[in-house]
Amino acid sequence: MEVFPKKILSVVHANKFNLDKSINYHLSINIGHGLIKVCCIEYTTQACLLLGVYALPLDKNHPSYINSLEKLYNEYFFLIKKNWCSVTLSISNQKFTLLPHLLLSKNDLSIYMHVACGVDPNDEVTSFTHALAKVSVVFSENAAVLNWFRKRYSDTNFHIIHQTNAIIEGLQVECTPLHKTELFVWLEERHLHIVVHNKRKLLYCNIFAYETCDDFLSYLSAIIQIMQLERTSCELLVGGLISKNSLAYRQLKTYVPRTTLKTKINFLHSNMHIFRESGTSPMLYFDLISSFLCHPHSK
Repeated sequence: MEVFPKKILSVVHANKFNLDKSINYHLSINIGHGLIKVCCIEYTTQACLLLGVYALPLDKNHPSYINSLEKLYNEYFFLIKKNWCSVTLSISNQKFTLLPHLLLSKNDLSIYMHVACGVDPNDEVTSFTHALAKVSVVFSENAAVLNWFRKRYSDTNFHIIHQTNAIIEGLQVECTPLHKTELFVWLEERHLHIVVHNKRKLLYCNIFAYETCDDFLSYLSAIIQIMQLERTSCELLVGGLISKNSLAYRQLKTYVPRTTLKTKINFLHSNMHIFRESGTSPMLYFDLISSFLCHPHSK
């Protein structure tokens, strides 16, 4: 029987990270797909000072999930700090839908979700709105899990967002406003995120489960056709779990010639100590790190 939580990665910038200065730090937490990821970003320098990835049970409805969270927080005491400058919890799942923010009614969140993908009886439905993109993401997650985190950070500037929010916000900052229509593809181990934007105006955003290169090429082909893009001339920015010498990248480059591999996060401080120590790329954690950018929108 597998024992949780299980450490996959844990790196700290020992010369920079000081728990007594947590009031100067932002804590990003992402849960989903049997993982919890955490990173700490210093506000003034926007440098990543800590990165951790831990395995949790897949089923959030089972009591073992919250029990594993309790064990994790007891083992890694920095997580229970109350005086972070801000804390963002992002949810990775496919239970979400997008709406123009002016059409959003807080009283109708459950209706939106029932129409889009249904609502689990154990779930809470919530939303997060982007100030720049003028779009709201309505999503659901296990209510007991969300309340567990709320209690841990009750005295903190605490926000709950969807993983899609982080990707949209990160792309809004990273993309070049001079470009016309551009595709952005971000790959995780089992999921593919496709975003279409025009000079920072969001045109399309969705998540797809995939197993092979052929799967995500099929999804990409469908989106290019639906959005009426010209594959030989449109710009495609790709990052995440993909490398320049991989079959996936070569196939993408063949299908969309103007494909560029994104390996850096421009808004992140150039000090790459954490990623050198962990032997990973910042773009693997694009969603987790971009949560730092998500601030509630006031109409």
